[in-house]
Amino acid sequence: MRLLGNLLKDPHTLILSNEIVVEVIRVLRYPKFQLLYGLSESELFEYGQFLQSVADVVVLDSRYSAPLRDANDLAVLQTADRGDALCTSDRDFYDPAVISFCGARGIGVCDEVSLLARLT
Repeated sequence: MRLLGNLLKDPHTLILSNEIVVEVIRVLRYPKFQLLYGLSESELFEYGQFLQSVADVVVLDSRYSAPLRDANDLAVLQTADRGDALCTSDRDFYDPAVISFCGARGIGVCDEVSLLARLT
């Protein structure tokens, strides 16, 4: 939550797509996150609406392509392509081909700790 709070401060912009918001809500339904946060369906819905209200929500293009092992990650990378940072712990995004692809587009791939340090 600290990272989200820092992202919402000027001059930073949170960039999301509807696909990312849906994925966040899906993950928050996992048992381990339910134990941690215990959000009801209505609270999850409200959180999704909150994320959409505070972010620049981009529309994705189905023709987008990138050198990713997992095609399901295309939505994440395409969303990040509208900004300058991709915060993830997914190892697939640290593949040298993906790092090169992102670097050519001015996107830095980093984890939460690195991004938080960059923002503060």
